[in-house]
Amino acid sequence: MKKFLIGLAAMASLTACGGNLCDDSEDVANDLFEKSEACGLQVTEPTEPTDAQRDACKESLEACSDSDKDKVDAWFSCIKDVKGCSDKTTAEQAAYADRLEACSSELVGVSSACLFAE
Repeated sequence: MKKFLIGLAAMASLTACGGNLCDDSEDVANDLFEKSEACGLQVTEPTEPTDAQRDACKESLEACSDSDKDKVDAWFSCIKDVKGCSDKTTAEQAAYADRLEACSSELVGVSSACLFAE
């Protein structure tokens, strides 16, 4: 479960599509960290991206279609809307991970060029 959450955080911080989606990815990574930590999960706090990383994100827009951008935006929104844990039990942590995993359906059909742009 922890690997799944770390993977989501990495994906949120590395997905490089969309005008404001670069900024949104930072917000989503921070929100994911805060909720995961509140659930009692040990995750690495996202670092502030460098100007070069921000520029690379913006430059990689060309790899993402408008449809891709809409889907990534919907995924970000879903993750941000996911309810955190009401306690730090294993059952609640698993439920939180399930709620996050359900958001992955928003990414169906996103081109691999957009998802893995660097």
